[in-house]
Amino acid sequence: MSLFVVKHGPIKLVDSMNSVLANIFFLVVKQLWVPNLKLITGAIELKLIAVASTRLIRFLGELPALLDAANVELCGKILDSIVTLLSLPEQDRVEEEQEMPDIAENVGYTATFVRLYNAGKKEEDPLKDIKDPKEDLVASLAGLSSRSLGRYPQIVNQYLDPANQAALVQICNTYNCQIV
Repeated sequence: MSLFVVKHGPIKLVDSMNSVLANIFFLVVKQLWVPNLKLITGAIELKLIAVASTRLIRFLGELPALLDAANVELCGKILDSIVTLLSLPEQDRVEEEQEMPDIAENVGYTATFVRLYNAGKKEEDPLKDIKDPKEDLVASLAGLSSRSLGRYPQIVNQYLDPANQAALVQICNTYNCQIV
């Protein structure tokens, strides 16, 4: 979904998802995207999800339906997850998976791994034009908040954890952006 948002924009994503089932987009974002946002690992993946989530916030912020309390809450939860993703190191965000017992050992099977030499993983950054997702986030928030005075500080105070509020202030200060 992140790559689709970045390449085609949130409007196309919302329209294509909602054409399958009405309001499925908001359900997927609320129940799948937001809770799992903090669990993303890898530099390119982190950048991609942060920028895509920022674009979703920008999209939601420009909707007249943002006055709806459910959309304000969704916007706040996405922002809280993005700030967690960008401000905490990976080891503090991602919980270790519980080790599953190896059933193959008990049955007598052994696993085999063969590297495919001609099928390497290509690490290509789909967002070469965006150097820092933190800067993209605060610049987008500053732009949105300047068009809707007072709305975003209220969202920050209501939906962000105190640690994330402090981290967001620090990020804003680093890039000389204000949320008004």
